[in-house]
Order: sequence, then C-alpha cells, then structure tokens
Amino acid sequence: MRRHHPDVADLNVASDGLVLDPAILTEAYALIVAEFSKTDGATASGNDLRQDSGPQISHSFPTVVANHDGDTIWIEAPPDEAYQRLLDAAACLGGIGHVDRTNELLEVIVRFEGGPSCSLLMTLQGRIYGTEIFCEIESIEALPAPPLAPVLDELVNLLNASHQASAS
Repeated sequence: MRRHHPDVADLNVASDGLVLDPAILTEAYALIVAEFSKTDGATASGNDLRQDSGPQISHSFPTVVANHDGDTIWIEAPPDEAYQRLLDAAACLGGIGHVDRTNELLEVIVRFEGGPSCSLLMTLQGRIYGTEIFCEIESIEALPAPPLAPVLDELVNLLNASHQASAS
C-alpha cells in the first residue's frame, strides 16, 4: 500500500504498466485481517495484525454508519458505495454543483434561510475500515459562510436515514 498509495506513487502505474487501485489493496488487506481475526489475530510469529487505535468497525462493511467530527465525515463503507450514498444524501441537502468520481470530489450548492448560498466541497479518501470525507464550506455571496458542523449534522442524518430506509 505504501508503494502504490496515490499520495506517493507516480500515477499508480506498476512496472508491468497496469494501473493499481489502492481500494483493491485496502479490500485485500481487510480480508486478510478478517481471516486472522477468526484465529484471534495471531500470525505464525505471534504478532497481532489488528490495530488498537482507530475505529473498531467490521471489515465486511455489512451496514453503513455515518458520523462526523466537525469537518470530516466518516462512512463505514468502501469508497464507491460511500460516494453513491453521499451523492444521494447531498442531493437532498442542496443542488449538486460538481461531480468528479475519478478524483472523488463532490460539490453541493446549499442555500441557507436568511443566509448566503454556499459551496460545500467534499473530498473522499478511502481507508481500510471505511471512507473519510473531508468537507469545506465557502460562501459564494458577500455574506460569511455559516459554521460547518450543523451542515454536516444534517448531511449525516440524511446518510443514516437513507441507509435505514434501504435496509428495511
């Protein structure tokens, strides 16, 4: 993963000319960790592959759970599923301004009652246990942008509600 991660690799092209997708490496690692978890996580050398830090989330992504920490949304789903769910929820929040699945970017134009229209820019980053969505809000009018946290509260509510509706 370190060799092929998009932040460090040149165009993620392998020596044989194949384009490598870090999401596939992440999924493969999750499967390996899941197998080791079945045997208490022990390897032949006795090392534990499971990490004690970070969210303790199922590797198989059976459900979607979304939450945020003020400027980053966490979705318990692989990037492609997270992107689609985010796109569906964002369409309920405002008007879709820009969709770029290749670079995992999504922009939503949100209009606040008594306030400005704003651009909510979301950048997705796949992680081993799910997807992080880094969020920024900027006013596109002469008024200052509102705080980001309440906007993310509503977006997370929409994400969780859409998952609950599809699960039932």
